[in-house]
Amino acid sequence: MAHTVVLVHGAWHGAWCWDKVVAGLTALRVPTIAVELPFDGLAADAAEARKAIARAGADAVVVGHSYGGVVISQAASGLGNVGHLVYLCAFMTGEGDDVGGMMARYPSPLVSHMHVVDGRTVVDPAGAVEAFYGDCAQADIDTALPRLRSIPGVTLAGERPPAWLDTPSTYVVCTEDRAILAGAQREMAAHATHIVEWPTSHSPFVSQPQRVVDLLARLANA
Repeated sequence: MAHTVVLVHGAWHGAWCWDKVVAGLTALRVPTIAVELPFDGLAADAAEARKAIARAGADAVVVGHSYGGVVISQAASGLGNVGHLVYLCAFMTGEGDDVGGMMARYPSPLVSHMHVVDGRTVVDPAGAVEAFYGDCAQADIDTALPRLRSIPGVTLAGERPPAWLDTPSTYVVCTEDRAILAGAQREMAAHATHIVEWPTSHSPFVSQPQRVVDLLARLANA
């Protein structure tokens, strides 16, 4: 039987963004858990993901998208049941990494579309389309935009050593990403055991879900 895949979404999104991937994996009889982050800060988000990972059983495949990469690095740290980590155009950072310098070298168009409302950060619709959904069908964009949520200030530094230090990992570089540019992804991917590159936007789980399904099914059945 396939190992369980735990899916952790990125900032502003929710578990809904994995719907196509969950459907594809379910059709292949791969068990899945799509985590809904509370967006109450990294510690709370990691705690929620950690609960899901802990109940996933042996050799779980844990996937983090974008900010979700930081979450899984913390959530899976020290757990003995994680078989593989997947960073999907995600932040894969460790102590000593100059994330600010990296992002300055590869400035994201997303930044100019982020706004603070009532102490939390939102992304305007035009910016979301450009940064997240560049290769997505209009129907999928129309479904996604109303579901985006606000987030608190994001920190990329956690209290635990990142899980990738002692767990095999795959980094997926999405070359057409306009939220985290490919150059920044490639720098972070140097931490990973394996690297693949896809010609997709920041949201391959929407635009090209079969790529995601194929990768995760292979890892879950390994």
